[in-house]
Amino acid sequence: MSDLHCEYNGSIYKIKKRNGGFIITSHIKEDGFTNYIDVLGKEHIDFFMKSVNIDEVDVIYKEDVFIKYQEEYFQLFADKIFKNDVLNNSYMVWTNSEQLAHDYVFEKKEQFVFIKYITREEIEAVKIVKKPTIDFKDIQPSEKILEGDALDNWLSEIS
Repeated sequence: MSDLHCEYNGSIYKIKKRNGGFIITSHIKEDGFTNYIDVLGKEHIDFFMKSVNIDEVDVIYKEDVFIKYQEEYFQLFADKIFKNDVLNNSYMVWTNSEQLAHDYVFEKKEQFVFIKYITREEIEAVKIVKKPTIDFKDIQPSEKILEGDALDNWLSEIS
């Protein structure tokens, strides 16, 4: 399941529902943010949070990430690129199409799940699709395509 993001005061944050409200998080200490306290009660000194109401955010959305490989867009496995993926130059894409899996030499993991690991050099582009949550149903989904230097910069910012 992909993370939820929000736009708040002109910036983008990860957001989670908690105790009937919302918590936004940041790796940078910003005005109004406190040290993050995880579900086990551990306080973090390098990760920060702020409680917000739904009316304080401009939009809450889910991001789906698709990787263009050999002229075809495939969904990124788990909808997220992790820092280790970037460090290891190994990105897992998947399809549920037997025909595409055959055409692009994917490995069958389970019924209707075919995966393939590719390198950055094989990635032609990344498409990020933002789908607003039901609370923001009046806002249309949007997509952004990253290629070349823009893609490399985006990958370098992944934490």
